[in-house]
Amino acid sequence: MTEEEKNVVNEDALTDEKLVHEETLTDEKVVDSEKREEKLPNNDSVKELSNKLQLFYQTHKKKVIALATIIVLAIVSLFIFNYLDSQPKSIVNEVKVEFSGYDESGKLSYNSDDIAELVAELAYRKAGFNKSDAKALAQHDPVVYSTVSLDKKSSFKLVTAENLIKSVRFEFDVLSGLKNGEEVTFLVTTTSKHAPVKAEKKKFKVQNLKEYEKVSAEDLLKETNVSFIGFNGYGTISIDDKKNNQNYFQVSNKEKLFNLKNGDKVILYVNDNYANSLKSSGKKIDNNTVELTVSGLKEIKDIKNFGDLSKKNDDYVKSEYKNDEYSSYTIEPQGNYMKIKNSNSISFVTIYKITTNGSGNSKTVTYKYYGYSVFLLSNGSLDLDTATKITGFGTKDLEGLKAQLSTEGFKAYQEQKD
Repeated sequence: MTEEEKNVVNEDALTDEKLVHEETLTDEKVVDSEKREEKLPNNDSVKELSNKLQLFYQTHKKKVIALATIIVLAIVSLFIFNYLDSQPKSIVNEVKVEFSGYDESGKLSYNSDDIAELVAELAYRKAGFNKSDAKALAQHDPVVYSTVSLDKKSSFKLVTAENLIKSVRFEFDVLSGLKNGEEVTFLVTTTSKHAPVKAEKKKFKVQNLKEYEKVSAEDLLKETNVSFIGFNGYGTISIDDKKNNQNYFQVSNKEKLFNLKNGDKVILYVNDNYANSLKSSGKKIDNNTVELTVSGLKEIKDIKNFGDLSKKNDDYVKSEYKNDEYSSYTIEPQGNYMKIKNSNSISFVTIYKITTNGSGNSKTVTYKYYGYSVFLLSNGSLDLDTATKITGFGTKDLEGLKAQLSTEGFKAYQEQKD
């Protein structure tokens, strides 16, 4: 075979091989196309499915609409629930009050621990804890607290919740001294716009307080031994009203305790502490004062040897100032002053003007009191033998000396005539 013939044969073979390869590729494309056509529904199938759906809708139209409505409502409800759940809650309707005691001094108590626990639970919920953990944390469950505090994410929520709790304050405006019919207010205040509860208030009407049994000062006076002791013009009041270690009365003015005279008026007040103790037992003073008239005080002139006491004062001052070759003294009484204690102890002094005449015609004047404290015996006379001396400092101020004696309870004494 010539070279040219060989080349012709080879070209024919290559042509045949190319044709076979192209046919193979064509066959493969056809097969792939057929497979894709098998996978895709044909128009008849789609139409058939559409018809079936239309038929199902027409047959079950009401049920389909109802189902769709339910689904929509569920979605809307879930949205509303989540929104409302994130809003501050009202707690005032959870407050349970109780009034106890007596009208005008009643007391209020309420479930403050429950309210505090509720605030805490709402705070933990708002911070992101589930309902179970929030309740446990609000009840101070140590196990749950330990668990969440060890978790980094939960510990941040824990800090947030505790700050939310601190942002809420609740209280009543009045808790005691209540009377039936008045209103008290429960107040909730917050310091954060993220607080778990609403800032609000609610009023409660005070009721069911018991009524007091009325007691008058005159009733207490019947159980009290009140007497006036001493002497007319120098008397004092004695109140023996200690019953169960309680003092019923107190005098309205301390100046009235001393130097009373027959006919004076003395007002007694029921002791505040005793009045409060009466309240605790369900009794109340309707009038806490009573007026008494001083009477029964004896006269100074009835003391048998009182005149000797005045003479004793003169002897006392003369013994203190005796003339000698250097000085001489002029002693002039300026008035007598007396104080009586416990009806049987009498202090009697005389103020004297003492002029000292020294050498070279020099003169000095001082004022000083001298006297005695004596006891009154049961026979109505003074025990002069046991009398105790009384004296003061010399002064040039007579009026100042009189004022000093007055502050010590002394009163000027004028000799009584028969």
